[in-house]
Amino acid sequence: MTAKQDWFLKVIIWELAVKGALLLLLAGGVFSLINKDLEILSKQLADNLNLDVDNEYINLLLSQVGMVKTTFLVEVSIGLSLYGGLSWVEAYGLHKRKRWAEYLTVVATGLFIPFEIYGVIQRLTIVRTAVLALNIAIVYYLIKHKELFPKRSSVRKS
Repeated sequence: MTAKQDWFLKVIIWELAVKGALLLLLAGGVFSLINKDLEILSKQLADNLNLDVDNEYINLLLSQVGMVKTTFLVEVSIGLSLYGGLSWVEAYGLHKRKRWAEYLTVVATGLFIPFEIYGVIQRLTIVRTAVLALNIAIVYYLIKHKELFPKRSSVRKS
């Protein structure tokens, strides 16, 4: 494996590890909002951000936040935790050069590409375009460079 290939694999591993950590932190943050008065919290946040709370749109948004159900917060927290955990599993497997991690990363990353294309078509932004380009590069790289993860023989040599 060349240094260039090893460099990009390290970028993929770090991207997955950081994404996993951020998702798990976000899941914890959402989970911490359970059994809290979200309308009061959102009004305090709006005051801290110096938003015009007398604006009818901001006021409507703040009142809608208070109607979020606990079950929804639990579901979002679980979903974020699972996705963050999956990212960490992918990062660990790629770090250990496991073939299953290569396939898992290709499938998990590839499944989101159509949604990212749709998002870019709906509203073109630099961030959306960069995320789409990075994910396409990751999938292409892992498919193209099969030599990164040598096949292991299923028969043990004595």
